[in-house]
Amino acid sequence: MRKAISTLSLTGLLAAAALLLAPSAQAAGLVYVGMYPTAAACDAAGKDYVARGLTTGYFCDVTPYASRLSIWG
Repeated sequence: MRKAISTLSLTGLLAAAALLLAPSAQAAGLVYVGMYPTAAACDAAGKDYVARGLTTGYFCDVTPYASRLSIWG
């Protein structure tokens, strides 16, 4: 049981690290805003940024464990 929990924890940490280090968003001129626990939460936050006029668009990098919000414009 401990081994399974450790494996899942390590997988989650690696996924979060991959999102933080992923060059795709930064190479495209996007500005990193934050991490969200689900794709739906990331999408809602991105739509809120657009609705408030703080950005013209957003992008969510999604894995099964987390989602990273980046904005542009």
